[in-house]
Amino acid sequence: MTTQIAIRLDDDELASLDAEVAQGHAANRSEAVRHALARLQREQRYQREEATLAELVRRGEAVYPDFDSLLDPPHPALD
Repeated sequence: MTTQIAIRLDDDELASLDAEVAQGHAANRSEAVRHALARLQREQRYQREEATLAELVRRGEAVYPDFDSLLDPPHPALD
């Protein structure tokens, strides 16, 4: 389901939106707005994931146990 909404943009915001369309990054203004919302949603998801990882680190839990061996790889003997 989709919902139509009305928003007010100042001249600079509208120019930025139209530039996205003019540069071929979006087919129209609606698509440009959807792209911007997708970026916002990704940023919000990354912030939630970062907070979860920070909490794991704070509690001393392994964040990426499969990669722990990469933190201190064996060093070859020096001649």
